[in-house]
Amino acid sequence: MLRGIGNVVVMVLSAGMMWHCGGERVMMEVDEQVGQPLSKLAVQDNASGAVVVASVRQDDAPVSGAVVEFARSIAGQAAEYAWSGMTDEDGRARLEIAGDATGYYQARASRDGGVIGSWSSIPINAGDEVVVNLPIGERAHVMSPSLACADRVLNFGFYAFFAPVSSSADPDPGSAGFNTHVGYEADLLTALEAMDGAGLSFFRRGIAVWPNIWLLSAGAEYDMVGGGITILDSRTRDEMGNQVVSFTSGHIVFRQSLLVRAEDGARWASHDDLTGEVRVGALASTTGEARLLELVGLVNADGVLAAGVRVETQTDTVIADGSAEYFITAAGASPNLEGRRHLYPPADTMPQVVYLGDETGEIELLDALASGRIDALARGEIGNRDAVYASGGAFVVAVLDAAVEYGGFTLAAEDADLTACIDDKINYLTDDRRIGYGEWRQDSSVFMTRARIWQGQ
Repeated sequence: MLRGIGNVVVMVLSAGMMWHCGGERVMMEVDEQVGQPLSKLAVQDNASGAVVVASVRQDDAPVSGAVVEFARSIAGQAAEYAWSGMTDEDGRARLEIAGDATGYYQARASRDGGVIGSWSSIPINAGDEVVVNLPIGERAHVMSPSLACADRVLNFGFYAFFAPVSSSADPDPGSAGFNTHVGYEADLLTALEAMDGAGLSFFRRGIAVWPNIWLLSAGAEYDMVGGGITILDSRTRDEMGNQVVSFTSGHIVFRQSLLVRAEDGARWASHDDLTGEVRVGALASTTGEARLLELVGLVNADGVLAAGVRVETQTDTVIADGSAEYFITAAGASPNLEGRRHLYPPADTMPQVVYLGDETGEIELLDALASGRIDALARGEIGNRDAVYASGGAFVVAVLDAAVEYGGFTLAAEDADLTACIDDKINYLTDDRRIGYGEWRQDSSVFMTRARIWQGQ
């Protein structure tokens, strides 16, 4: 596990502050006297000068023959573009800023006598050589070779049965392919590894068991864990209520839904149409289960089961009395409901819930839906849409939840510096959530393309 990693600086391009990897803000003085550099950083003793490699791109293609100019941001004064260079065939221009270079800068690119792009709030430290990526129409991104997140291999565990977001190439835990990571999150992390200067690589291992998978990064076996895990505060805490892990920022959007056989597609327009004869399949301790139970009234907003709900477990049958002694949330359940197999509603206006997939995840649930053992499958829209495509139209998505969830990775709570540094890289690769599952589905190389832009190649 990574513990006690030194302070690693990550430059985030927001006016008025510099961020460390751990999220610590180094505030800049913005109320300076006219004629003084805006947001000057007091991080270099007597260092002077900086080398800047500016990379100009448009629609992911390099822009050659452009004049790139930099100006120091000075409060109350118009920009004076004192440093310039011409981009080569790869869209790169190299220039040197003389003197005490530390501060914030503006940049612009011109070609054929006209300005084609402009950028602001670009932090540069004296004594550094930095790559400044200048995508036309987007914000600038600064990368320094010294800004590595970890400079080591991270042990990464991923849930093996959540295709197409995260899964194993071979679902057999005894096979070599079980530890081969495929899907959306796999490609995102591969692109993160390819980002020049990030210093990250991952030793990946599949995990077959879902409940509490998010807490494994707090132990000695894994540094980071993923697999389509919805970000919830309750999932950051152990059974004693202590926060032991933290999430990266959301890199994928989820919505819950119901998957049904095509011939039943018109039977249910909403969760309110589900009655006591309907059997809905769910995987325990997922947001699919928790949201289903809440939407149909089987639990309240705190996850407490309604009075009269009968639950068959592996070893017993229990009946909820409406108290907090019987609860189910996306982070877990009360001990008396562990190993649940079948939930029977107290009223005909609520559906039954059938629990499958302990060993093979949602594969077993999909088989049960196809064979008629269940009538619907409650899980995320992405997985259900993919199942519709894979079934050749045998399945359809009948009901969509209006609520939006975000998925992220977990790391140990004390690895805050590393978490924030990874956040910075993921936010870049997803273009601050503007690139997600839909874009990846159309072009699985979309994240690798972003990684190459970061490198200025």
